[in-house]
Amino acid sequence: MKHIILNAIQNSEENYITYEEFISLCLYHSDKGYYQKSHTKIGRKGDFYTTSSVGTVYGEVIASVFCRMIKNEVIDPTFVEVGAGNGRFANSFLAYCQKNEPEIYADLEYKIVDESKYHRTLQKQILAQHTNVSYYANISDLSKIQNGMIFSNELFDALPVRVVEFCQDKWQEVVITYNESYELIEKFIEIENDLMFDFLKQQHFSGKHGQRVEIPLAMGSVFKGLIEILDHGIIMTVDYGFTREEWNAPHRVKGSLRGYYQHEMKTNVLEFLGDMDLTTHIHWDELRRLAEINHLENFYYHSQRQALLDFGILNWLVQHAAMNPFSDEYKHNRAIQSLIMPGGISDSFQMLLQIKGFSETNKLKMKECLTINEYK
Repeated sequence: MKHIILNAIQNSEENYITYEEFISLCLYHSDKGYYQKSHTKIGRKGDFYTTSSVGTVYGEVIASVFCRMIKNEVIDPTFVEVGAGNGRFANSFLAYCQKNEPEIYADLEYKIVDESKYHRTLQKQILAQHTNVSYYANISDLSKIQNGMIFSNELFDALPVRVVEFCQDKWQEVVITYNESYELIEKFIEIENDLMFDFLKQQHFSGKHGQRVEIPLAMGSVFKGLIEILDHGIIMTVDYGFTREEWNAPHRVKGSLRGYYQHEMKTNVLEFLGDMDLTTHIHWDELRRLAEINHLENFYYHSQRQALLDFGILNWLVQHAAMNPFSDEYKHNRAIQSLIMPGGISDSFQMLLQIKGFSETNKLKMKECLTINEYK
């Protein structure tokens, strides 16, 4: 991978590449990119955990809300998952529908969009029994979704970003080049892309010395792709990020670009090239702004913990008399506890629901669907 990056720098006109190009190569290069490689990335044997690593409950809860919306005629039984990883979420989602909502399952179209050929192979293996699943490499490959739901979990945090730093009383772009020993290093250049200045202005980053900000230009193009295939319906985004106010915290002055390698966070993203996940916290205010300028409504935004409580996860708790902490019942309830415990994984994630083309009647129905009080 280092050779690939050095070659990209040497072939550039200015002898550098942007962080956006660097991250794209490290994560998405067709042969050596992290997400394209055939190795375990999620879970104990991988480099990081995600919510779907915590049993099947998460997928079941989301599936229950989706089914409730269908039964209340808010949306049709079309579900699109963008970036499905190893397929565990899809498997728990589909298994819930098959067992608890067989009529919906019979009509359900589950579409998976994942750029990684390796991940699509894993998905097809785990979902082999579900014949209502179709697979796509790009969102543009899908036909128009007339009235369904688009779901993603940790999609936007994995997109390449540009990086700027405020120094010498102005914003400058941070790019990647190399020294006389062919080691990768950073350098500062004048910002030439007006979209980067627009972002800093729109999000009110006035700048203080040494402050770094990741600029998510790719977020705009990916989000545009989502809304272009959605005629009517819901975009449900689960990710970790900050609001504009939260970015002002002093300990976030250096931005959020990090690597994760064997469950260890790495602040130096110029190491373990192609073997390490690279990620940033997303700008929630920017994602909401993109919705508003494209005539979508930001309908619901909370921490994932609060969302799961709203969606009725406590209904998944099982009563049992077993004292064995290794029993299935204990494990099941511990999984729920880990998802709703204050300060746990779900407090690090947020959930945003954006709607397109909804009538006022369907908005009222939607509000009712987001609170589940009865037992599943």
